[in-house]
Amino acid sequence: MSAQRRHYRVTPLFGGIIASLAAALLLYLYGEAVFRTPRELFFDNLTQWVTSPRSPDITVVDIDRKAHEALGSGSWDRAATAALISRLSTAGAKAIAVDFVFSTECEPDSAGNTALASAIANAPVVLGFLAADRALERPRPVPPLALRRRLAVPDLWFIEGAETSCPEFMDRSKAATAGFLVGDEDARVRRAQAFAILGNDAYPALGIEAGRLAAGSSTPVLGGEPAWLRLDHAIIPLDAAGNLRFVASSEGAIAARTLSAADIMANTVDRSRLAGKLVFIGSSMPSLGGLRPSASMPLEPSVQIHADIANAVMTGFVPYRHDGLPFAEALFSLAAGTIAAFGAIRLRPHATLALGLLALLFVVASAGAIYAATGWLVDAVGIGAALVSVLVVTSALQLAHVRRAEAIARQKFSQYLPQSVVARYIDQPNAGRVAGEERIVTALFTDIEGFSTLAHKLGPRELVALLDIYFAEVNALVSRHGGMVDKVVGDAVHALFNAPEDLDDHVNKAIECAVAIHALTEEMRQRPQFAENGFGRTRIGVETGPAILGEVGAGGKLDYTAHGNAVNLAARLQDANKFLGTAICVGPAAAAQTGTPLRALGRHDIRGFGPMELFTVADLPSQAK
Repeated sequence: MSAQRRHYRVTPLFGGIIASLAAALLLYLYGEAVFRTPRELFFDNLTQWVTSPRSPDITVVDIDRKAHEALGSGSWDRAATAALISRLSTAGAKAIAVDFVFSTECEPDSAGNTALASAIANAPVVLGFLAADRALERPRPVPPLALRRRLAVPDLWFIEGAETSCPEFMDRSKAATAGFLVGDEDARVRRAQAFAILGNDAYPALGIEAGRLAAGSSTPVLGGEPAWLRLDHAIIPLDAAGNLRFVASSEGAIAARTLSAADIMANTVDRSRLAGKLVFIGSSMPSLGGLRPSASMPLEPSVQIHADIANAVMTGFVPYRHDGLPFAEALFSLAAGTIAAFGAIRLRPHATLALGLLALLFVVASAGAIYAATGWLVDAVGIGAALVSVLVVTSALQLAHVRRAEAIARQKFSQYLPQSVVARYIDQPNAGRVAGEERIVTALFTDIEGFSTLAHKLGPRELVALLDIYFAEVNALVSRHGGMVDKVVGDAVHALFNAPEDLDDHVNKAIECAVAIHALTEEMRQRPQFAENGFGRTRIGVETGPAILGEVGAGGKLDYTAHGNAVNLAARLQDANKFLGTAICVGPAAAAQTGTPLRALGRHDIRGFGPMELFTVADLPSQAK
């Protein structure tokens, strides 16, 4: 079962690719809904970051506080509006769009109403109306519009009624238009409802009709699914809800195109600012209730928003979310996510983080370039979220893979080294080498009798299979008794006790380990796969004494080992078992310090060390050859 789990374990790269596919699918199916608010905020910023075309033929006349104060009465009335329209007409304005609805006090014999009706009749004035629950008056005149099949008419275009200007004003204007603005869920006005349908008549938004007149376009054509508006100079795309998205002007652009009504009334404005221009009349005063949040500022005068809509119509540049973009974005996120997953498994964590940041910057920069060239709004937020999710999943799987490899390394190396040494090498890979340290250690050396003959008898594969079992179990015993496997050389195990950490009673524990190894290997020899090949007994030498411990070597391999007479003598004692007929040979220093019952073997000459008293463990079975 464990082998099957290892076989089907998800690799970081495979997991990253699956995450890329899942993120792309979710982005395509649910991105429009999930990322609606952050995406709209990104689009707001995108339209502000990237410079878009601005028509020089739009002027906004602001009936501001200065204009109010310029009147002796301190209140701007309809007579003042009439005078302002007359001056604009005299200055040669191409079209005048009024962002006021004169819906009350419609007495025809009023001096102010008479003056305003006359001024509207003598100028190219476009009036707006507001949506209402019922129609008190039908807006008029209805602007020209041609329909082209096929046409998808959005439900939001239909309104129940309208609040219009006084009949005498409408009858003398050039067109009636929808002057109301509808904000998004966050109340920001980013788009305008392109048309309002009341009964059988369709009325364009104030900015759209004003922009058409200023551009000199003939009868517009409405068609398409989703709907689009074709003018002589451009095709204006609308979204699925029938809205036209516009670029909100910055405060600097608004200031550059805005004139105070007071200056016009005082004849202090250069005529070129008005001649041949589309002129919007409105107010920035909060008391008139015309301030709305937009993409560029928290409170923008509605007249400026209408001017921005007209700018989109006149320049033909409309921020637009093309129908094919969601699918293209999903494909891009799949490809980019796959590349990011591949990079995440190849790079270090800091490099992976840098890769993620660069990828996000690339997505944002690409979205900006596409918008500047085409006006298309690419969802960098959704793509960025997809890329981040892929990097998170891949990095998490990579971390799990590294942790799993680390756990295996700890397990494997712990069979040879104490936990503290293993932890030092794994947890502090950049730590310096361990300097030489002198300490008392007990060395234990083993060797397999007749191993050379066994090696000639068996093939490499069979021999390695037996040694794998042998070393795994012997090394585990060393670790269990507190020792460190210094190295495995051929068929021999070199183990140290009381190194590199302090080990109480290390001599006794080393001898106890030797007895346990003897018992284990004798039992092992009875196992079928060992018995049928004549696996030899294990000879063991044990001695204690001072040694120098530390890392030795340079270049590609370092070895943590011990050097000293006790270590070398333990190796000789292991070999002395051959002529002594024993399985375990204990040196004189270890024998003097242990409490384990020993049997004296007499005084024998050990090559390189001279004569010395040797011992073995008392009552140890299978001592004879």
